[in-house]
Amino acid sequence: MKKSMLVSILTGVLVFVSACTAAETVYWPAFNGEKHDNISMDKGLLKSWPKEGPKLLWKSNKGGKGYAAVTIADGIIFTAGDSNSKTIVTAFDMSGKILWQAENGKAWTGSYPGTRSTPVYSNGMVYQISGGGRLGAFEAKTGKEVWNFDFKSKELKGKAGTWGFSESVTIDGNNLICMPGGPNVLCVALDKKTGKQVWATESIKDNASYCSGIIVNHKGKNMLLTMSANYAVGIDPKDGKLMWKFEYKTSYFVHATTPVYKDGMVYITSGYGTDDKVLKLNDAGTSAEELWTGKKIDNHHGGVVMLDGYIYGAGDKNKGWHCIDMKSGKELWKAEGVGKGSVTYADGMLYCYSEGGQVALVEASTKGYKETGNFKLASEGSDPFWNHPVVIGGMLFLRHESDLFVFDVKGK
Repeated sequence: MKKSMLVSILTGVLVFVSACTAAETVYWPAFNGEKHDNISMDKGLLKSWPKEGPKLLWKSNKGGKGYAAVTIADGIIFTAGDSNSKTIVTAFDMSGKILWQAENGKAWTGSYPGTRSTPVYSNGMVYQISGGGRLGAFEAKTGKEVWNFDFKSKELKGKAGTWGFSESVTIDGNNLICMPGGPNVLCVALDKKTGKQVWATESIKDNASYCSGIIVNHKGKNMLLTMSANYAVGIDPKDGKLMWKFEYKTSYFVHATTPVYKDGMVYITSGYGTDDKVLKLNDAGTSAEELWTGKKIDNHHGGVVMLDGYIYGAGDKNKGWHCIDMKSGKELWKAEGVGKGSVTYADGMLYCYSEGGQVALVEASTKGYKETGNFKLASEGSDPFWNHPVVIGGMLFLRHESDLFVFDVKGK
């Protein structure tokens, strides 16, 4: 073999190995990311986009219909959607090839049909909840179902709101935590390997809402923060004990936005013109009192980002995009922007994705709303663009109905 040919082959092998390694290091295992805070650790990304938007790497229309986002681990992209009256979990490789698809119960066919729960990855497994309350656990590499859990079993009698179960589960060590709600329990923890129940939080006689929980550390003690239909709650993830609850009501019982925690404060927000609130926890984490309240953002279900104590997000009735001081509630700026939508953050920039399909790159600054890129996602269909954006590995992932778009946002 000629030396030049050998060098060429070795170079090709190195490039292939490097590409595979890079793909496997892309890690966004849960809804809103590894820490459930909507913040990506990506660096070296584009600070502005050309007029037509960033380069499209690939597109697939095989993800199933719905409002789920994507998660990524072990070089695999996971999402969920409805297809042929079934809830389907789909795994793609990083080039868009389908690796497997697995059924997880009946499709959600009520008002605004479509899957909502985003698959969550942990230690070689993927977990997803159907609109009807079937929690399925699948092998990440093969899609083989390992166990399932019924929120509406005779023992639990779980109950969700108007639009079905929408939560993306929370992983805590060996446990998986979720909220069936209803008359018998509030939350349950399951052994993530077997599906066996570890603990249950005593019912507060309230239904599950649409919120995905977050585990925070308060004064050296872990706490699960989430919301049911009528309450914000803090739960001890070790044993499921309810540490505190705070009554918080909104139209249609839609609490979909994950709470935000900082320095003993908990920020909660919901749509329909409901007042935002910040709650102050006592040192023991056993009570929560209102620190401030007001119609600041009233985020419906697009999520918010907290950076250095400032909250960024889009309003529902309180139209447009906002930046507020979490501690005081003071609004630093408000702008119409691309209109109501969802948001994520990476490398100093907000990625704003409107329910009309407009995508904007915005400086994450307390000084004002400044766009440095804007394009319309070329996805057909009449459903609102309610899926959350994801930025990881130098790529922007956008879903709408059955479509998945992947864009190159790496800096040049």
